[in-house]
Amino acid sequence: MSYEKEMMEKISRGENSEDRLDIPLLKYMWDASPISFMMKESYHDFFKKISVLSSFSDNEIRLFTKFLHRREFMPNEVIFKQGDSGYGFYFIFSGSVNIFANHNPLVEDQGEFVIKLDKRQYFGEMGLLEEYNRRSATIVAAENTVLLGIFKPDLDRMLEIYPVLGAKFLRETALIMANRMGQLTREIIAMKKKVKELENKI
Repeated sequence: MSYEKEMMEKISRGENSEDRLDIPLLKYMWDASPISFMMKESYHDFFKKISVLSSFSDNEIRLFTKFLHRREFMPNEVIFKQGDSGYGFYFIFSGSVNIFANHNPLVEDQGEFVIKLDKRQYFGEMGLLEEYNRRSATIVAAENTVLLGIFKPDLDRMLEIYPVLGAKFLRETALIMANRMGQLTREIIAMKKKVKELENKI
C-alpha cells in the first residue's frame, strides 16, 4: 500500500496522525530569527525559498506549517501509485523522488521513468484540488527523503479556521496548475512543429 492510500484510510477512520508537523510558537520564532545559528535549514527558511509561497508573510508560513504532515521515506518507498485517488500535495524537504508513467498494477514494475524531482520541488497539486482526481503517475522515493504533505481534510480545516490563508494557498496552487498546463501546451506545440518538419523532410 502506498503512503497516500494509507493516510487516506487513516484520516477517513478519524485516527490521529502522529506525523503532523506541529512546531511550538517559540521554537518556530527562534528558528526563523536571524540570530538563530541552526546548522540545519528551518521549515521557515525552506518555505521562504519556494517561489509559489514567496508572497506569504512569516506569520502565514507559521500558520501554514500547522496543517502539514512530515514523513521520512526509504529509497524505493512508494508515495502514491498511478490510478490511485489523489489526496495530497507534497513538498520535498530533503532527498528526491522519481516519477514513473505507464505503471502496470498486474506486474511488479513501476513503469517508465519520466523525471526526478529534488529538494524544494513539489508535486500532487491536482489531487488536492480535483474531487475525483486519479494519479497520472507513480512517485517513488529515490533516496532517503523527507516530504511535507497537506491532505484534503487539512485544506478544508485551514479554510474553516484561517479562510484568508486558505484562499491564498488555493490561489497559489491554482497558479501551479496553470503554469504546468501552460508548459505542457508549449511542449505539445513544439513537438507538433518538430513532427511537421520531419514530415516535410520525408
